[in-house]
Amino acid sequence: MPIKAIRRYAELVRDGHGNEQERLSLMQAHRADVVAKIAELQDNLQLIDHKIDVYQGRLAAGDADRLWAPRRRAKA
Repeated sequence: MPIKAIRRYAELVRDGHGNEQERLSLMQAHRADVVAKIAELQDNLQLIDHKIDVYQGRLAAGDADRLWAPRRRAKA
């Protein structure tokens, strides 16, 4: 939760009863942000796992030297 939202939440708690709906809204928004970040991290993890699988496969096949090696440009 961003500092601004944490401060707002703390302010609402200090103010006491009557603002529970706003506190709930802050927590729901924070939850939605966390869920989105988790989804992004899961996508990143899938890509990393795929790359690991490719490297392991190339190493096992004995042709790891072909992994994304840049091609040298011919000099003019």
